[in-house]
Amino acid sequence: MQAELVKMQILAVDDTSVNLTLLATILASADYENVVCITDPNTVEEEIARHPPDLLFLDLHMPARDGFEILTALAPQVRGPDMLPVCVITADSDIRVRRRALQMGARDFIVKPIDAIEVLMRTRNLLEARWLQQHLRYELERSGFENLERLAHIAESRDSNDYEHATRVGALARRIAECLGVSSQFAALIRETAALHDVGKIVIPDSILRKPGPLTEDEVAVMRTHTTVGADMFGTVTHSEMIAMAATIARSHHERWDGSGYPDGLAGEAIPIAARIVAVADVFDALVTNRPYRDALTEAEAITEIESGKGSQFDPHVVEAFHRWRELAPATEAIYRADHHAAA
Repeated sequence: MQAELVKMQILAVDDTSVNLTLLATILASADYENVVCITDPNTVEEEIARHPPDLLFLDLHMPARDGFEILTALAPQVRGPDMLPVCVITADSDIRVRRRALQMGARDFIVKPIDAIEVLMRTRNLLEARWLQQHLRYELERSGFENLERLAHIAESRDSNDYEHATRVGALARRIAECLGVSSQFAALIRETAALHDVGKIVIPDSILRKPGPLTEDEVAVMRTHTTVGADMFGTVTHSEMIAMAATIARSHHERWDGSGYPDGLAGEAIPIAARIVAVADVFDALVTNRPYRDALTEAEAITEIESGKGSQFDPHVVEAFHRWRELAPATEAIYRADHHAAA
């Protein structure tokens, strides 16, 4: 993939030419071939129209036109179907400044004075995510979900070495849905679409996804963007019932029953039922699986955690359906356990 990454288009915007020279030199040291630097922030749109970039480095504080104004102007490219990745560069240590940039669509940030290794790591991560994003879109448009599990594994592989988590979440979501008494069509649909609940993680830097310790507030803000990014990715494809459900799950599976979740702060039955089901399936499977930041819980411990979130994090009816599945379908549970331990 590296041979393809170094050919991707990079645009850097900073009103200080010395900063751009340093950034360009760092990128050249890693053989990036197509780096364009501009000091006039008023020409950004013209340059993007002429040479659409795959990554934009953007200084936040410029006297003539600051980075926030540019992010506002570029909202159709940053938040629209193209989802142009933006890495902001700032000397400002105020967390509110970086959080504002993230809320406006920036994907990552670098704090001045810039460090060469950090620049190269973030460049590779963001371009790799861009490449995967474009390939995912192509596969969705070409195959109409025929290669669903393979696409899910692409996203999941960036989060951990457990490539079967997405598949298991889909299988468990279907079983919970069946215990809720939904139609067989809905149950089959959620089995397929739940597997792509975390597809937006393909744009999250590895330094955050695979961090062994707790995330900082800035890193949490970046991580949370995987919900909206995932939903937006499905919005680029011709709509169908399956794609609509996949987009809904991707966006809303971190909403909480009490309204304290993200990205929209939905509460209760305002949260789509498919997302409420996947929320339980996702958390349960994650709890019983080793993660970079913690060891797996036992199934009994995980069940206790799910029960403790009933009525606050999770829909009480979905939690009850989860318990019914465990009580009434021992054979199915055994299959699920076997699948999980084989993958873990």
